[in-house]
Amino acid sequence: MSRSFYKGFTIRALIVVILSLAFLFTCYYQTTSRSRKNEQQQYQEEFGSLLMATEYRPLKTDILDNYQDIRYVFSAHDQDGKLIGYILDVAMELPEGSIHTQLSISDNGENLMDFRILSEEEDAISLGEEELEELKSQLCGARIPVTVDQQIVADVQYQVEYDPLLGLHDGVYYAEAKGPAKDGYQDHVEIEVRGGRIVRVEWDAVNKNGRLRSRDSIDGEYNISGKIWAEQAYRVQNRLILVQDPMKLAMKSDGTTQIIDGVTMNISDFINLVNICIDNSRASLTKEMYLKQKENPDGEDSGENSSETVETTTQTETTSDPTAPGTLTATATPAPTPTSAPSQIGVVGGEDGVVTGDSGNILSESVDGIPLSEIRTYIQGLPEMKSQCSATLSTINVAYKFMREYLNWVG
Repeated sequence: MSRSFYKGFTIRALIVVILSLAFLFTCYYQTTSRSRKNEQQQYQEEFGSLLMATEYRPLKTDILDNYQDIRYVFSAHDQDGKLIGYILDVAMELPEGSIHTQLSISDNGENLMDFRILSEEEDAISLGEEELEELKSQLCGARIPVTVDQQIVADVQYQVEYDPLLGLHDGVYYAEAKGPAKDGYQDHVEIEVRGGRIVRVEWDAVNKNGRLRSRDSIDGEYNISGKIWAEQAYRVQNRLILVQDPMKLAMKSDGTTQIIDGVTMNISDFINLVNICIDNSRASLTKEMYLKQKENPDGEDSGENSSETVETTTQTETTSDPTAPGTLTATATPAPTPTSAPSQIGVVGGEDGVVTGDSGNILSESVDGIPLSEIRTYIQGLPEMKSQCSATLSTINVAYKFMREYLNWVG
């Protein structure tokens, strides 16, 4: 046989090999693609009611080794591959019994989007359909971690670094701006005082469409420089719970502060509203009384002070324009004679917030190992099913702790 024959035979053999490999590769790709498609369809059937996505990807991280109660975590993505949230499967053994939940959390780890309870065993904790829907109405969309408000008792033990303010009366106090700020949102602040200390602070704002500034910042509809508004506000709130006195937030003349990590926004409206809440606490003007007074400023039963002011506060040093939208004009009124609360640790300095000695968290860990100062949402819960509600919240808070460590954004 001639050399040309062998040459032609070799070329034909190579072509056959190439075509065979191409055929095998095509078959493999189609099989793999079909398998992945079927797999994603199964995920959509399982997780779609919690968070519908185009693709679910198993999360592989060593952090899961620290959370034995979390069976698995998936990241959820849209058709463009953009992350839209997480799916977590949590199974826990608690004194109340075993509980197994699946839940979805927003892409930034801030909010619980949805959840469900799986009853795989006869003695597993479960909720009736009506009770589950009631709990969902309180939790879905809420910022995590969460707890039932009744769980926080007045005699909670504190590990404090700073002295409380003088003359505060226990209760819930509220203040809101007279009108929208320049961004179109009307600010409001609510504080809770227990045992003479500020133990909870909520700062938010609402626009004419009823949208919360925090929600819009999470959704990307409201943007500021630095971290999103919701996270900066969260850090400011927690700092106030720590230092107790808004003066110790060290607000500068331009409304900013440099002593809170990650906070670059103007906090002057927050300071003004907190001062109103503090003065209301000293005057025992509760949130309910405050709102009633605003609705009926000229009513005989509105509980007005002799100065006939709706908002009252002590004067604070600030150069904010009192006529600017969203800024309250302070009215100095005599406060009741303060009663001194016991000092736990001496404080050095004032505005800069410097303290002596090393110390721990502001509050003892009392809710699923999470400091009360870190709790973002308080709910009414299910008074008739306290143990089931508590167990459900425990699974949500475990998921929060994982997301906090995984995303490494809580400071």
